[in-house]
Amino acid sequence: MLRLDGIVFTLINLLVLYVALRHFLIGPIRSVLEQRKEQIDGQFASAAGKEEEALQLKDKYEKMLTDAKAESQKILDNAKVRAHKEYENRVMEAEKQADHIMEKARRDVEAEKEKTMSGMHKQVAQVAMAAAEKILAENAGSASNRSIYDSYIAGAGESYESDGN
Repeated sequence: MLRLDGIVFTLINLLVLYVALRHFLIGPIRSVLEQRKEQIDGQFASAAGKEEEALQLKDKYEKMLTDAKAESQKILDNAKVRAHKEYENRVMEAEKQADHIMEKARRDVEAEKEKTMSGMHKQVAQVAMAAAEKILAENAGSASNRSIYDSYIAGAGESYESDGN
């Protein structure tokens, strides 16, 4: 049957084994687990710090991106304003040149008109002189022809003076 000394001896062995395992095996395992837990907690804290830092950098870069977009829009707006001013300046310059060309053309037309009118008056005077010479040659002594000639010359001179002014 069961012997009492065997049971006691087994219980003592179990107790010694428990104390030895607790001291040599469970203690170091708990120590390693504790160190491992602290290391993991440190890594979590480090990761949380890095995550916070990453979020701050993200916010910073987003702000910089927003500022860059605003700056590019400002530059674009300034370029549009400058381009519009340049366009207006060129249009005004072109209008001035067109006005200058038109004025020069008007002066040239007026000068050509004056030149043509002057030439026409000279030709009319020459024709009148030729006609008068012919009439005078045929009727050299007639006083009535002389008065016709003088009145024609006077009329041609008055018409030239009125057209010139």
